[in-house]
Amino acid sequence: MCGSVTISAFIDTAPLARRTLTVFNDDEPEPLVRMLRRMVDSPAVEVQAGEMSPESPENAVVVKDADGTELAVSSISAVGACVLLVNSDLYVTGTRSLDEVDTPAALLHLDEVPFTVTGKRKMLLIELSRYIESLGWQSDDNTLHAGFQYLSRIDDERGTRRVYDRLADSDTDLHLYGLPDRVPELSEDPTIHTEPRDELRESWFVVNTDCTADMKGVLLAERTGPSQWRGYWSFGADHVDEISAYLRKRYST
Repeated sequence: MCGSVTISAFIDTAPLARRTLTVFNDDEPEPLVRMLRRMVDSPAVEVQAGEMSPESPENAVVVKDADGTELAVSSISAVGACVLLVNSDLYVTGTRSLDEVDTPAALLHLDEVPFTVTGKRKMLLIELSRYIESLGWQSDDNTLHAGFQYLSRIDDERGTRRVYDRLADSDTDLHLYGLPDRVPELSEDPTIHTEPRDELRESWFVVNTDCTADMKGVLLAERTGPSQWRGYWSFGADHVDEISAYLRKRYST
């Protein structure tokens, strides 16, 4: 199985969900639309300005599926604070704890949509990674898998180090993956996976499983160039379990 199934193959074969993201804003919708188009770089997502009417939501971002069914509504301020106007210190210094993660529903419902992100636009993937880590923190007797390319990256940012110290000190069965350039010493010893290196060097993932279905989540991403990533996230319980089973088999200790 593992000979043909890889993280890259999961990304290649992920279901292609389509979404329409509509910005309703009285003042200047077009700048917000342009910012969201740059951030949400996917051929499966159409970003547009909505026509204001007495019935339309005020200062909101609305997500609909391919059939036009409304999936989520979030305030523009919440989406902006999360990924558009966010201060990177929020993640670097860890000023926001796992208990305070409140990812807007409009972003969560871009699940199973393929993305390509570059540079600072990867804040979208960072936010979803932190959200799935928060699911792990809230779960009981769960398993969380996290791939960093290089294990030293856990120590590179205080925010990430604090997150994984808390997870290691919880009931979570924590598995960390990456090249062992510098293995961090956490408050409790997680299970470390460093081989085979070819896939780990290019992979970024967070998987929360072995918990109730509503707490399961996965983000998978693959580096395709300098500061460039492609991937997706999903909250489908069966899909999460499938990826977890792959990691257990390929990286068994």
